[in-house]
Amino acid sequence: MVGDWKLNQATVVAQNEREKQLLSGINLTFRSGAITLLVGHNGSGKSTLLETIAGLRRLHSGSIEQGNESLWTSEGRKPRLNKTIVMNTGIALQQSESQWFASTVREEFDYSLKPYGITSEEREKRIISAMEQAGLPLELLERDPWTLSGGQQRRLAIACLLACEPQWLLLDEPTAGLDADGIRRLCAMLDAHRAAGRGAVVATHDLDALLPLADEVAVIDGGSVREAAPAASWAAAHAHDAAAPQAQRALAQLRAAGFAPPAEPSGAPWPAPRELAALLAAQRAATPVQAAAAQTAAACTAATEPPPISAAPITTTTLAQPNRLASRFDPRALIAAYLLLATTILLQHSWAGLAVAAALSAAALIPLWEQIRPWLKAIRAYIIMIAIIAIIAGLHFNPVSFDWAPAMQNLQRFSGLLLVMMLGMPLMALVTPLRVQRSLEQTFGWLNRFKVPVTQVALTVTLIFRFIPLLADEWERYVKIAHARGKATTASRSLPFRMLLPAMVPYIRSLLRMAEQMADALEARGIGHPAAKPTQGLRLRFSREDMLIVIFAATAAAILIFIR
Repeated sequence: MVGDWKLNQATVVAQNEREKQLLSGINLTFRSGAITLLVGHNGSGKSTLLETIAGLRRLHSGSIEQGNESLWTSEGRKPRLNKTIVMNTGIALQQSESQWFASTVREEFDYSLKPYGITSEEREKRIISAMEQAGLPLELLERDPWTLSGGQQRRLAIACLLACEPQWLLLDEPTAGLDADGIRRLCAMLDAHRAAGRGAVVATHDLDALLPLADEVAVIDGGSVREAAPAASWAAAHAHDAAAPQAQRALAQLRAAGFAPPAEPSGAPWPAPRELAALLAAQRAATPVQAAAAQTAAACTAATEPPPISAAPITTTTLAQPNRLASRFDPRALIAAYLLLATTILLQHSWAGLAVAAALSAAALIPLWEQIRPWLKAIRAYIIMIAIIAIIAGLHFNPVSFDWAPAMQNLQRFSGLLLVMMLGMPLMALVTPLRVQRSLEQTFGWLNRFKVPVTQVALTVTLIFRFIPLLADEWERYVKIAHARGKATTASRSLPFRMLLPAMVPYIRSLLRMAEQMADALEARGIGHPAAKPTQGLRLRFSREDMLIVIFAATAAAILIFIR
């Protein structure tokens, strides 16, 4: 029998914002031979917890064990996933379409089964059995998985797991998009999985379908465990809650969140509209995040979860805060400042000038450290490349000697390029594609009178800004597939060399599909057939901060020109 999952003070932080906690001090045990439901509101951390257990997210602190073995091992310089645990675990992601990359359904099965090294006869047998259990006709094996319906893709995701026969199933919203027959087959599969002594952890909102099947329920809220209880007690509470009138269910959620007065034996079952409105307004002014939750609860017309017994405080460190920098500065000020600094840095031909340029660049980049952090590996790789080029430039082989002059000359040139590159890195986070497009249109719009295609050029620049992050996001999706289905054991966000080449062709094909979808979206929005006088929903205006940025850049540029 497979061992239990044990999470001890497991904490996970956001990828580029380490002060933002996605999971905070999780202490949980998932028993083998049992089905545990993870319930909670959207954004509470259910998907993050499943991905962390599957090794798709790195732990910031704490530990995760299965049986007596740790999920993460410390072999070599970087942590690696425990191969045995990875092979015994299968995860189905929340969006089924996020895990497809092959051209046919059969190839998707082949990719999932490849790490297990089974014979071709055994592979075919498992594929047919999994398709039958999921209720999918065998004719779909030669279809492109992207052409399947949402329900069929959900069934295919489950079928790929069934074919691998893992000891542990981690399912994220498995009933989403399934019809009654699909839900029935899912429940039968989970029941058989448990009967075989295996375990499952299921994140779901569909308590009506899955609660009767569950052994335990854990409530996640704000990245923390609020409650873990046997499913029997939850079933009773859920049955009572489902039988209550809609208004009473909404009131119960409002009271649980602290937005409505507690029930009084002799009082009215529903507060007066003025009283409730005043309570909501006060809560909105005091705690906007909780007020939004209360509004959601009030608007809920079919609540499926019973109100939690004990509420844990929600702090700003456990919730994602919007990035306000992208809408804070005018792109024209940032681009002008960048061009001034980059031009004068490239004009430097002395180490003294480069030293002053480095000091000025540091002064500009220190406040933007969080935007620089994701690029640290690229910066390190570039520095290594500079050192190698400088060494090669200085080497002489007949006779063997080293000339410092060409080495230092190359080092100086590439160091200036490094500063320019680092100054440009935060721009992606400081501006949005729409604001870049609007800045170009507002600055050069007058050229339209002379038949200069300003609008088309601005749209092209916007699409480039929009597409570059999509390239990185799509590659991260392939890395996640390699870990979730290819059973890669490298650290999250990294891909083994042996998996690089097989992923390149599907990656390029995926980019072409994305480009086609983008073209369809542009056509649907009327791009290419603009109105004579389009209405602009956003107008950029220079602020005091924008002026300070330009003044700083101009002053720095003047200093660098003087030094040169």
